[in-house]
Amino acid sequence: MRPELEIARQLIEEKQFDRARTILLKASDDPTALKWLARLEEMTPKPIQKLNGNGNGNGHSGWQYAALEVKRSYGTQYRFNGSAMPDWKDQPIFYALNELGRDGWELVSFDGREETTVYILKKQGAALENRKVEVWDQ
Repeated sequence: MRPELEIARQLIEEKQFDRARTILLKASDDPTALKWLARLEEMTPKPIQKLNGNGNGNGHSGWQYAALEVKRSYGTQYRFNGSAMPDWKDQPIFYALNELGRDGWELVSFDGREETTVYILKKQGAALENRKVEVWDQ
């Protein structure tokens, strides 16, 4: 068993679910980690953290932000918030933006350099998870 899974198992036994969840998220390439994460969600759903409104009384809870990275090298490759999107490979940018738009994402900005363009998107709602992700080789 991977050391991360052993640590997560021990934390779950100690009912330190948030810490176990964090470790399992880092090992999410492992099928066992994914199974344990799903079980943790059933047992102890993460509380939705509401942000204070922006002061105008409209009950707005804040924004979630995301990044769509488009790499044009050996075809067009997409990553959304650090996760590869292989089903989108070689599709035009409007395809990816329309897919994200269906989930409520709205394009805010973009920046392109050489073969990579990053599109910044937002949607209404408090961010539930903020985590570091793997990056492409430099």
